[in-house]
Amino acid sequence: MRKLTALCVASLFCAPLSAQSYFSELVIFGDSLLDSGNFGRRFTNKLGDGSGDYTLGPYANIAPQYLGMALGLATDPAVAGGTNYAVGGYETADILNSINGTGLALPAGGVEARPAYLTDHTVDRNALFLIDGGGNDFLNGTAVDQATIVASAQTLIAGVSAIDAAGGRFIMLSNLPDLGKTPAAQAQNLTLPGYAATVSAGAAGYNQALQTYANFSGANIIPVDLAGVIEYVSDNAEAYGFANGANVALGPLASFDQRYMCFDDSGGDCVEHPIYGIDGTNPDPDKLLFNDGVHPTGKVGEITGDYLIDVVVAPQIVGQLSGIGIGIARSQRDGLAQTLRENRWFENASRGFISASGANEDTPSGGDHESSHLTLGYSHVVSPSMSLGAAISMAKHETDTDGAEISATSIGYSGLLSYRENRWIAEGSVGLSVVDYSDVDRHFNLGEQSLTATGGTEGYGWHFEGQLAYELSASKTFSIAPAIGARFLNANVDGYTESGGAVSNYQWGEQSLQSRQLRAGVLANLAVSDGVNVYAEVFSVSELEDADETIEVRNTNLAYSSYRLPSYRADGDTFVDLSVGASAAIGSARLALNINYSDEGEGRESVMLNYSLPF
Repeated sequence: MRKLTALCVASLFCAPLSAQSYFSELVIFGDSLLDSGNFGRRFTNKLGDGSGDYTLGPYANIAPQYLGMALGLATDPAVAGGTNYAVGGYETADILNSINGTGLALPAGGVEARPAYLTDHTVDRNALFLIDGGGNDFLNGTAVDQATIVASAQTLIAGVSAIDAAGGRFIMLSNLPDLGKTPAAQAQNLTLPGYAATVSAGAAGYNQALQTYANFSGANIIPVDLAGVIEYVSDNAEAYGFANGANVALGPLASFDQRYMCFDDSGGDCVEHPIYGIDGTNPDPDKLLFNDGVHPTGKVGEITGDYLIDVVVAPQIVGQLSGIGIGIARSQRDGLAQTLRENRWFENASRGFISASGANEDTPSGGDHESSHLTLGYSHVVSPSMSLGAAISMAKHETDTDGAEISATSIGYSGLLSYRENRWIAEGSVGLSVVDYSDVDRHFNLGEQSLTATGGTEGYGWHFEGQLAYELSASKTFSIAPAIGARFLNANVDGYTESGGAVSNYQWGEQSLQSRQLRAGVLANLAVSDGVNVYAEVFSVSELEDADETIEVRNTNLAYSSYRLPSYRADGDTFVDLSVGASAAIGSARLALNINYSDEGEGRESVMLNYSLPF
């Protein structure tokens, strides 16, 4: 479950957003590739009982079931009251009827088993929809030429548009695998040379039409490149442990590519593998890509399920970049804190300062977040009551989780103000950091294969803070002052394009994240001896930002329009910030050590060392 966590690293003010927590239900429409059991079976191989008899045991899970399990959402068949309306044998017209037409019929064209989805449902705005279709239009002879192929694509898009019009915001739409590279087509090709190529051309034409009409629909369509996934697995068959290529040991089938042999030829539409087939010498569906003429085995279903999960989760992995920018902006402000304290409690004097800090945090996904910061600055007395300062800061950030490795560096410029009149204290700071996200490596699995999509981008973060305090006790030994203030943090990340992820490469849009805080607390200083002081500051903080944000995405392997998916949650909340520390005089200079803690989100700790020298 770790890979589903949106990584609110850098201790954002956002709660960990996961696909699990965001989507309310998974609603599925389509054909046998998505059917989780509306006929009481699934269109894949059985798992057997361990004895090698694969006529026994339950059916293997199919791809959408893995997505549902990852999201914590049910994929039960619609005939049993569930949300999976996909039915084996459905053509695109049947799929449209199950969405907003005559209803769910079993079998296709048969008796209505349930009203159409939109007939008795109000669409939940946080529902995730998954739709496929088109294969049976070819198999049943409905799609036979350009006009009928285009019509089938238009029919499926009509279902997508109906969901969109009813309020569906997230609609995953699958293209059609290359039907010419299925066991059924390859078996036909043995007696009808050229048949497979013709079928391949038809499927490609359907996918082109589907893409064209999808781009004109105006719906938020999340393209699912099922054709690309099957092609990738087929091209890497040996790496996955699948039988591949010709095999002279197979006698009469020596020249037949094993990738297009099936596990079970009981339907009479494919060439069963003589060794790994259900009636072979060593039956094993995990050695084969296809269960029958057109349906994948359970192992391919699991690989495809991993791909579906990545489609949904990848935006949340990339969505953490703006959170890193917020963390850098916050640390830039923290690098000025000790100088503001010294201007507040000690005699007003011009001073140069160096501040260094480091943090090592656990992320919600179980990974590590490390950062280090260095600030160099100067605070100058402009009047007995006021000091103004400027600083430059540098930061380095590393995040390593199950889902990503991210490296970022930044350089920042800050200004600070300290003002004291009688017992009133006013302080403020402002800063801008330019961030280089030099390496953004997003990791995901496709079955046993681990892939990495790599990219990099730039951005910036800024902060603005002001607070007002009134000193209740003004003795040289002990000072305490209640304070109120506001803090604003903002981060922006440029869009970028990643590569190296095979079927999962994306172009990411710009991101922005902001935090608006109201703060109320107490400032305290205690002189424990000559030259040695201890500090404590505690604030109750109210975060005013509260929203679920999305990121614009485009699959670079396809020509579909860009779409949006959830990336993070800005979770308005109340939390506590605490800072304690001590400083000691070293001649005319001063060395301070501070520990900062916040229970915001998963909690945040940092240690900061500061050295200042009066001028």
